[in-house]
Amino acid sequence: MHKSLPSVNVFSELHNEPSSSTVPYAKLIENAVDVEEIDVNLYKSRQLWTPLGARGVFGGQVVAQALRAATKTVKSEFNIHSLHSYFILPGNNQIPILYQVERIRDGRTYATRTVKAIQRGRSIFTAGFSFSVKEDGITLEHQSSMPVVPEPEILPNDEERVKSFVTHPDVDITPQYREYLETKVEERSPMDYRNTFVPKPEKFDKAIKSTTQTIWFKTNGALSDDITLHQCVVAYASDNALIGTASRANGLSRSQIGMMASLDHSMWFHAPFRADEWLLYEMESPRTIDGRGIAFGRIYRRDGTLVVSVAQEGILRLSPKEQRRRAAEKISGQKIKSKI
Repeated sequence: MHKSLPSVNVFSELHNEPSSSTVPYAKLIENAVDVEEIDVNLYKSRQLWTPLGARGVFGGQVVAQALRAATKTVKSEFNIHSLHSYFILPGNNQIPILYQVERIRDGRTYATRTVKAIQRGRSIFTAGFSFSVKEDGITLEHQSSMPVVPEPEILPNDEERVKSFVTHPDVDITPQYREYLETKVEERSPMDYRNTFVPKPEKFDKAIKSTTQTIWFKTNGALSDDITLHQCVVAYASDNALIGTASRANGLSRSQIGMMASLDHSMWFHAPFRADEWLLYEMESPRTIDGRGIAFGRIYRRDGTLVVSVAQEGILRLSPKEQRRRAAEKISGQKIKSKI
Protein backbone atom coordinates (compact mmCIF):
# COMPACT_ATOMS: atom_id res chain seq x y z
CA MET A 1 0.00 0.00 0.00
CA HIS A 2 1.27 3.49 -0.85
CA LYS A 3 2.12 5.25 2.41
CA SER A 4 0.94 8.69 1.33
CA LEU A 5 -2.60 7.45 0.67
CA PRO A 6 -5.14 6.18 3.23
CA SER A 7 -5.48 2.43 3.73
CA VAL A 8 -8.56 0.49 2.74
CA ASN A 9 -9.79 -1.90 5.36
CA VAL A 10 -11.75 -4.64 3.72
CA PHE A 11 -9.98 -5.77 0.55
CA SER A 12 -6.41 -4.77 1.44
CA GLU A 13 -5.48 -8.38 2.20
CA LEU A 14 -5.74 -9.07 -1.54
CA HIS A 15 -2.82 -6.80 -2.43
CA ASN A 16 -0.21 -9.47 -1.78
CA GLU A 17 -2.08 -12.38 -3.33
CA PRO A 18 0.05 -14.13 -5.99
CA SER A 19 -2.82 -14.58 -8.41
CA SER A 20 -6.35 -13.20 -8.60
CA SER A 21 -7.53 -16.66 -9.69
CA THR A 22 -6.78 -17.98 -6.19
CA VAL A 23 -8.67 -15.24 -4.32
CA PRO A 24 -12.02 -16.33 -2.78
CA TYR A 25 -13.88 -13.30 -4.13
CA ALA A 26 -17.35 -14.80 -3.57
CA LYS A 27 -16.64 -15.18 0.13
CA LEU A 28 -15.30 -11.61 0.27
CA ILE A 29 -18.51 -10.09 -1.10
CA GLU A 30 -20.62 -12.35 1.11
CA ASN A 31 -18.72 -11.06 4.16
CA ALA A 32 -18.95 -7.48 2.91
CA VAL A 33 -22.77 -7.50 2.94
CA ASP A 34 -23.29 -9.75 5.97
CA VAL A 35 -24.25 -8.73 9.51
CA GLU A 36 -23.98 -10.49 12.86
CA GLU A 37 -26.97 -10.80 15.23
CA ILE A 38 -26.08 -9.51 18.71
CA ASP A 39 -29.59 -9.25 20.20
CA VAL A 40 -33.24 -9.39 19.13
CA ASN A 41 -33.66 -6.96 16.20
CA LEU A 42 -30.08 -5.74 16.64
CA TYR A 43 -27.20 -6.53 14.26
CA LYS A 44 -23.68 -5.29 13.60
CA SER A 45 -21.47 -5.10 10.54
CA ARG A 46 -18.78 -7.74 10.00
CA GLN A 47 -16.68 -5.63 7.64
CA LEU A 48 -16.62 -2.04 6.44
CA TRP A 49 -14.92 -0.56 3.39
CA THR A 50 -14.02 3.04 2.67
CA PRO A 51 -13.11 3.52 -1.02
CA LEU A 52 -9.99 5.50 -1.78
CA GLY A 53 -10.81 9.21 -1.69
CA ALA A 54 -14.28 8.73 -0.16
CA ARG A 55 -15.55 10.61 2.90
CA GLY A 56 -16.79 7.46 4.63
CA VAL A 57 -17.91 3.86 4.33
CA PHE A 58 -19.17 2.86 0.85
CA GLY A 59 -22.89 3.71 0.76
CA GLY A 60 -23.83 0.59 -1.17
CA GLN A 61 -22.35 -1.53 1.60
CA VAL A 62 -24.48 0.21 4.24
CA VAL A 63 -27.63 -0.29 2.11
CA ALA A 64 -26.78 -3.96 1.60
CA GLN A 65 -26.07 -4.61 5.30
CA ALA A 66 -29.27 -2.84 6.37
CA LEU A 67 -31.21 -4.98 3.87
CA ARG A 68 -29.47 -8.08 5.22
CA ALA A 69 -30.51 -7.17 8.77
CA ALA A 70 -34.12 -6.45 7.80
CA THR A 71 -34.34 -9.70 5.80
CA LYS A 72 -33.29 -11.74 8.85
CA THR A 73 -36.46 -10.60 10.66
CA VAL A 74 -39.06 -11.74 8.09
CA LYS A 75 -40.35 -15.21 7.22
CA SER A 76 -38.65 -17.05 4.36
CA GLU A 77 -41.68 -16.74 2.03
CA PHE A 78 -41.33 -12.94 2.05
CA ASN A 79 -38.99 -11.27 -0.45
CA ILE A 80 -37.87 -7.66 -0.65
CA HIS A 81 -39.77 -5.63 -3.25
CA SER A 82 -38.74 -2.08 -2.33
CA LEU A 83 -36.46 -0.04 -0.10
CA HIS A 84 -36.09 3.69 0.49
CA SER A 85 -33.08 5.01 2.40
CA TYR A 86 -31.31 8.20 3.48
CA PHE A 87 -27.61 8.72 4.16
CA ILE A 88 -27.28 11.06 7.15
CA LEU A 89 -23.60 10.99 8.16
CA PRO A 90 -20.46 9.34 6.71
CA GLY A 91 -19.72 5.93 8.25
CA ASN A 92 -16.42 5.28 10.03
CA ASN A 93 -14.71 2.04 8.96
CA GLN A 94 -12.77 1.86 12.24
CA ILE A 95 -15.78 0.84 14.36
CA PRO A 96 -18.77 -1.47 13.62
CA ILE A 97 -22.11 -0.12 12.49
CA LEU A 98 -25.11 -1.24 14.57
CA TYR A 99 -28.33 -1.94 12.69
CA GLN A 100 -31.49 -1.57 14.77
CA VAL A 101 -34.54 -3.16 13.12
CA GLU A 102 -38.10 -2.16 13.97
CA ARG A 103 -40.84 -4.62 12.97
CA ILE A 104 -43.55 -2.22 11.75
CA ARG A 105 -46.01 -4.72 10.33
CA ASP A 106 -46.36 -8.43 9.56
CA GLY A 107 -49.35 -9.01 7.29
CA ARG A 108 -50.46 -12.00 5.23
CA THR A 109 -48.91 -10.72 2.01
CA TYR A 110 -46.77 -7.73 3.04
CA ALA A 111 -44.27 -7.05 5.83
CA THR A 112 -42.67 -3.72 6.69
CA ARG A 113 -39.43 -2.97 8.49
CA THR A 114 -37.44 0.16 9.32
CA VAL A 115 -33.69 0.04 10.00
CA LYS A 116 -31.55 2.63 11.72
CA ALA A 117 -27.76 2.43 11.34
CA ILE A 118 -25.90 3.75 14.38
CA GLN A 119 -22.29 4.63 15.21
CA ARG A 120 -21.22 6.16 18.54
CA GLY A 121 -24.88 6.67 19.47
CA ARG A 122 -25.68 8.72 16.34
CA SER A 123 -27.86 7.71 13.40
CA ILE A 124 -25.80 7.70 10.20
CA PHE A 125 -28.40 6.04 7.94
CA THR A 126 -32.09 5.18 7.98
CA ALA A 127 -34.20 3.04 5.66
CA GLY A 128 -37.62 1.51 5.13
CA PHE A 129 -38.05 -1.97 3.62
CA SER A 130 -41.17 -3.60 2.24
CA PHE A 131 -41.40 -7.37 1.72
CA SER A 132 -44.12 -9.36 -0.04
CA VAL A 133 -45.11 -12.90 -0.93
CA LYS A 134 -45.59 -13.96 -4.55
CA GLU A 135 -48.98 -12.94 -5.95
CA ASP A 136 -51.43 -15.69 -6.86
CA GLY A 137 -53.47 -15.70 -10.07
CA ILE A 138 -52.96 -13.74 -13.28
CA THR A 139 -51.15 -10.42 -12.92
CA LEU A 140 -50.36 -7.54 -15.27
CA GLU A 141 -46.85 -7.24 -16.67
CA HIS A 142 -44.89 -4.83 -18.86
CA GLN A 143 -41.32 -3.52 -18.90
CA SER A 144 -38.95 -1.22 -20.75
CA SER A 145 -36.59 -2.75 -23.29
CA MET A 146 -32.96 -3.42 -22.49
CA PRO A 147 -30.59 -1.23 -24.55
CA VAL A 148 -28.41 -2.86 -27.19
CA VAL A 149 -24.79 -2.68 -25.98
CA PRO A 150 -21.52 -4.62 -26.50
CA GLU A 151 -21.29 -7.97 -24.71
CA PRO A 152 -19.32 -7.93 -21.43
CA GLU A 153 -16.74 -10.49 -22.54
CA ILE A 154 -15.27 -8.08 -25.11
CA LEU A 155 -15.07 -5.13 -22.68
CA PRO A 156 -12.15 -4.33 -20.33
CA ASN A 157 -12.80 -4.23 -16.60
CA ASP A 158 -11.89 -1.22 -14.43
CA GLU A 159 -8.49 -2.63 -13.49
CA GLU A 160 -7.54 -3.20 -17.13
CA ARG A 161 -8.65 0.34 -18.05
CA VAL A 162 -6.47 1.93 -15.40
CA LYS A 163 -3.43 -0.18 -16.29
CA SER A 164 -3.79 0.66 -19.99
CA PHE A 165 -3.89 4.37 -19.16
CA VAL A 166 -0.99 4.41 -16.68
CA THR A 167 1.32 2.41 -18.97
CA HIS A 168 0.43 4.25 -22.21
CA PRO A 169 3.52 5.97 -23.74
CA ASP A 170 1.62 9.16 -24.59
CA VAL A 171 0.26 9.70 -21.08
CA ASP A 172 1.93 12.40 -18.97
CA ILE A 173 0.50 12.59 -15.44
CA THR A 174 1.77 13.81 -12.08
CA PRO A 175 3.41 11.31 -9.72
CA GLN A 176 0.59 11.91 -7.22
CA TYR A 177 -2.13 11.09 -9.76
CA ARG A 178 -0.21 8.04 -10.97
CA GLU A 179 0.06 6.85 -7.36
CA TYR A 180 -3.67 7.40 -6.88
CA LEU A 181 -4.55 5.36 -9.97
CA GLU A 182 -2.09 2.57 -9.16
CA THR A 183 -3.56 2.32 -5.67
CA LYS A 184 -7.04 2.10 -7.19
CA VAL A 185 -5.80 -0.91 -9.16
CA GLU A 186 -4.43 -2.48 -5.99
CA GLU A 187 -7.75 -1.85 -4.28
CA ARG A 188 -9.22 -4.93 -5.91
CA SER A 189 -12.95 -5.46 -5.67
CA PRO A 190 -14.92 -8.72 -5.58
CA MET A 191 -17.20 -7.10 -8.18
CA ASP A 192 -16.38 -6.98 -11.89
CA TYR A 193 -17.63 -3.71 -13.47
CA ARG A 194 -17.35 -3.13 -17.24
CA ASN A 195 -18.48 0.17 -18.72
CA THR A 196 -19.79 -0.23 -22.27
CA PHE A 197 -18.09 3.02 -23.35
CA VAL A 198 -14.43 2.32 -24.09
CA PRO A 199 -12.34 5.42 -24.85
CA LYS A 200 -8.80 5.26 -26.17
CA PRO A 201 -6.42 4.38 -23.30
CA GLU A 202 -4.78 7.81 -23.30
CA LYS A 203 -8.22 9.48 -22.90
CA PHE A 204 -9.23 7.34 -19.92
CA ASP A 205 -9.55 10.29 -17.50
CA LYS A 206 -10.95 12.86 -19.94
CA ALA A 207 -14.36 14.34 -19.18
CA ILE A 208 -17.28 12.85 -21.09
CA LYS A 209 -20.59 14.69 -21.45
CA SER A 210 -23.56 12.33 -21.62
CA THR A 211 -26.76 12.00 -19.59
CA THR A 212 -26.58 8.19 -19.76
CA GLN A 213 -24.15 5.33 -19.21
CA THR A 214 -24.38 1.53 -19.15
CA ILE A 215 -22.25 -0.86 -17.11
CA TRP A 216 -22.18 -4.65 -16.97
CA PHE A 217 -21.46 -6.11 -13.53
CA LYS A 218 -21.31 -9.38 -11.62
CA THR A 219 -19.36 -10.92 -8.76
CA ASN A 220 -15.94 -12.42 -9.32
CA GLY A 221 -16.75 -15.99 -8.34
CA ALA A 222 -19.93 -18.00 -7.83
CA LEU A 223 -22.31 -17.31 -4.94
CA SER A 224 -24.56 -19.76 -3.11
CA ASP A 225 -28.22 -20.13 -4.14
CA ASP A 226 -29.43 -17.93 -1.27
CA ILE A 227 -31.70 -15.44 -3.06
CA THR A 228 -31.40 -12.89 -0.25
CA LEU A 229 -27.61 -12.86 -0.66
CA HIS A 230 -27.96 -12.03 -4.37
CA GLN A 231 -30.40 -9.21 -3.51
CA CYS A 232 -27.94 -7.73 -0.99
CA VAL A 233 -25.03 -7.97 -3.44
CA VAL A 234 -27.00 -6.11 -6.12
CA ALA A 235 -27.97 -3.48 -3.53
CA TYR A 236 -24.23 -3.12 -2.82
CA ALA A 237 -23.35 -2.78 -6.53
CA SER A 238 -26.26 -0.44 -7.34
CA ASP A 239 -24.49 2.47 -5.59
CA ASN A 240 -21.51 2.20 -7.94
CA ALA A 241 -21.32 5.06 -10.49
CA LEU A 242 -25.01 6.04 -10.17
CA ILE A 243 -24.63 9.61 -8.86
CA GLY A 244 -21.55 9.87 -11.07
CA THR A 245 -24.00 9.86 -13.98
CA ALA A 246 -25.12 13.34 -12.88
CA SER A 247 -21.49 14.49 -12.98
CA ARG A 248 -21.13 12.89 -16.39
CA ALA A 249 -24.26 14.73 -17.63
CA ASN A 250 -22.43 18.00 -16.91
CA GLY A 251 -19.18 16.88 -18.54
CA LEU A 252 -17.20 17.30 -15.32
CA SER A 253 -13.68 15.98 -14.85
CA ARG A 254 -12.50 14.68 -11.48
CA SER A 255 -10.61 17.89 -10.71
CA GLN A 256 -13.71 20.04 -11.28
CA ILE A 257 -15.75 18.25 -8.60
CA GLY A 258 -15.55 19.63 -5.07
CA MET A 259 -17.94 17.17 -3.44
CA MET A 260 -20.06 14.26 -4.64
CA ALA A 261 -21.97 12.16 -2.10
CA SER A 262 -25.21 10.17 -2.02
CA LEU A 263 -28.14 11.64 -0.09
CA ASP A 264 -30.68 8.89 -0.60
CA HIS A 265 -31.10 5.56 -2.40
CA SER A 266 -34.26 3.72 -3.47
CA MET A 267 -34.68 0.31 -5.11
CA TRP A 268 -37.55 -1.76 -6.48
CA PHE A 269 -37.04 -5.48 -7.02
CA HIS A 270 -39.14 -6.88 -9.87
CA ALA A 271 -37.92 -10.36 -10.81
CA PRO A 272 -35.39 -13.03 -9.73
CA PHE A 273 -31.71 -12.72 -10.71
CA ARG A 274 -28.25 -13.96 -9.83
CA ALA A 275 -25.56 -11.46 -8.89
CA ASP A 276 -22.85 -13.88 -10.07
CA GLU A 277 -24.20 -13.72 -13.65
CA TRP A 278 -23.85 -10.66 -15.88
CA LEU A 279 -26.36 -7.87 -15.20
CA LEU A 280 -26.63 -4.65 -17.24
CA TYR A 281 -26.98 -1.40 -15.31
CA GLU A 282 -28.53 1.37 -17.43
CA MET A 283 -28.24 4.81 -15.78
CA GLU A 284 -29.63 8.23 -16.66
CA SER A 285 -29.46 11.64 -15.01
CA PRO A 286 -32.24 14.03 -16.09
CA ARG A 287 -31.41 16.94 -13.76
CA THR A 288 -28.81 18.75 -11.65
CA ILE A 289 -29.62 21.94 -9.76
CA ASP A 290 -28.90 23.73 -6.48
CA GLY A 291 -25.88 21.58 -5.60
CA ARG A 292 -27.68 18.28 -6.16
CA GLY A 293 -28.07 15.76 -8.97
CA ILE A 294 -30.56 12.96 -9.50
CA ALA A 295 -30.09 9.70 -11.36
CA PHE A 296 -32.25 6.71 -12.22
CA GLY A 297 -31.13 3.19 -12.99
CA ARG A 298 -32.50 0.02 -14.53
CA ILE A 299 -30.84 -3.34 -14.00
CA TYR A 300 -31.46 -6.10 -16.58
CA ARG A 301 -30.66 -9.78 -16.72
CA ARG A 302 -28.75 -10.81 -19.79
CA ASP A 303 -31.95 -12.23 -21.33
CA GLY A 304 -33.44 -8.71 -21.30
CA THR A 305 -35.63 -9.05 -18.19
CA LEU A 306 -35.83 -5.88 -16.10
CA VAL A 307 -35.10 -7.10 -12.56
CA VAL A 308 -34.40 -3.95 -10.49
CA SER A 309 -35.12 -0.21 -10.73
CA VAL A 310 -33.04 2.34 -8.80
CA ALA A 311 -33.24 6.06 -7.96
CA GLN A 312 -30.74 8.26 -6.16
CA GLU A 313 -30.17 11.94 -5.39
CA GLY A 314 -26.79 13.19 -4.27
CA ILE A 315 -24.73 16.27 -3.48
CA LEU A 316 -22.82 17.48 -6.54
CA ARG A 317 -20.72 20.59 -5.97
CA LEU A 318 -18.06 22.24 -8.07
CA SER A 319 -14.59 22.67 -6.58
CA PRO A 320 -13.79 26.20 -5.32
CA LYS A 321 -11.28 26.61 -8.16
CA GLU A 322 -13.88 25.64 -10.77
CA GLN A 323 -16.47 27.96 -9.20
CA ARG A 324 -14.02 30.87 -9.43
CA ARG A 325 -13.20 30.01 -13.04
CA ARG A 326 -16.88 29.91 -14.03
CA ALA A 327 -17.66 33.09 -12.13
CA ALA A 328 -14.86 34.87 -14.00
CA GLU A 329 -16.17 33.57 -17.33
CA LYS A 330 -19.67 34.78 -16.48
CA ILE A 331 -18.42 38.29 -15.62
CA SER A 332 -16.31 38.37 -18.79
CA GLY A 333 -19.31 37.32 -20.87
CA GLN A 334 -21.49 40.02 -19.33
CA LYS A 335 -18.86 42.68 -20.11
CA ILE A 336 -18.69 41.60 -23.75
CA LYS A 337 -22.49 41.73 -24.07
CA SER A 338 -22.61 45.23 -22.55
CA LYS A 339 -20.19 46.49 -25.22
CA ILE A 340 -22.23 45.12 -28.12
